[in-house]
Amino acid sequence: MDETYFDEAPAGNFETATLEITKELDVNELNSQNTVPVGADTAKKNRENETYTSSEVPSSKDLSNIPFKHIDIHSFFSDRNEVVDRALKDCQESLINEEEKDIIGSWLLTEISLWDIEKERLVILSKKAIYSIKYDFISLKILEYNRIPLLQIDTLVSGELVYPPSSLAPRLSGLAEGVSSIFHYAGRQEWSTLVSCTDFAQFEPRKRHMSGIRLMWNKGNPVPLTKKWNPFAKDIPWLTYASHPLFWYKGSEAEKARFNVEGLQSLIKDFLPSDCIIRNGLIIIENYFGVGALVHNRNGLGFYKIRGKVSF
Repeated sequence: MDETYFDEAPAGNFETATLEITKELDVNELNSQNTVPVGADTAKKNRENETYTSSEVPSSKDLSNIPFKHIDIHSFFSDRNEVVDRALKDCQESLINEEEKDIIGSWLLTEISLWDIEKERLVILSKKAIYSIKYDFISLKILEYNRIPLLQIDTLVSGELVYPPSSLAPRLSGLAEGVSSIFHYAGRQEWSTLVSCTDFAQFEPRKRHMSGIRLMWNKGNPVPLTKKWNPFAKDIPWLTYASHPLFWYKGSEAEKARFNVEGLQSLIKDFLPSDCIIRNGLIIIENYFGVGALVHNRNGLGFYKIRGKVSF
C-alpha cells in the first residue's frame, strides 16, 4: 500500500487556545475546517500517483514477467519508420488476388514452430484466407509465404504458451538467464548488482510469460512421427502466433496494435467456419530438451536485426 505523507502543520498556540476556550465553535464548521483540506490533499496526491503509474508502468502487465526485456529494439529493422507498412503493402499487392482484396487486418507477429523456433512473420487476414509471410526487411522483398484457407481451419485455441511438465526448456532458459546476467553486470563492473545475481533465484526455471493463438486444421489427428521429429518438415497442420517483441516497447496503443496477436485473435473468429471449435486453454509447445531452440531464440535468429558488421 502506498504511504501518503502530509506536510507538518505549524505549531499550535496553546496560550491563545486557553484564553479563548470559552468561545463556542460550531461543530460542523470545525469538522469541515479539519477534514476538507486533508481530503483534498489526499485526493490530489492520489491523482498524482495515478498519473505517474499510468504513464510509467504498462497497464495489466507485471514488469518482472515481460519477455524480451534485455533486447535492443533499435536493432530490429522492423523498428524503422514505415518499414512494416511498406512491407505489408508490398505483400498485399503481390500475393492477394482481386477476389480477396477486402483485407480484414494485417500484423507483424512472432510465429512459433513445432520445434519452438521463433520467427518474424507478416500476417495478412482476408475474408477467405490467412497469409503467413517471411519478408526480408533488409532487401525489402518476399522470401516465402503460406496461404491457409479459413474454411480449412477446424480449431482455434487461445491462451498461455507453456511447456510440458517434463520439459527441460524452462530450466535451461533459467540457467542461461542467470549466466547471462552475471556476464552482463560483470562487463559493466556493477559489482553490487553482480553479488545479488549469485543468488540461486536468478537461475530458477523461466516460463514464457506469453499468450498467443493456435490455428489448427488436422481434424484432431496427431502429427506423424516422420514430421514431428523432422525439423525440415514444412506441412505442419497448425500455426502458432504470439506478439512481436516490439509490442512490449511501443508507446501508444496505435503503435502496439500492429504487433499485437490479440488483434488477430479478435478478428479471425468472425470468419471461421461455423463448425470450427473455438476455445481458451493452454497452448503446449512440445519442446522437451531444445538446446537448439534456446540458442536460436535468445539470439533472435528468426528476426531481421543488426548484428555488428553483419545483418540478417
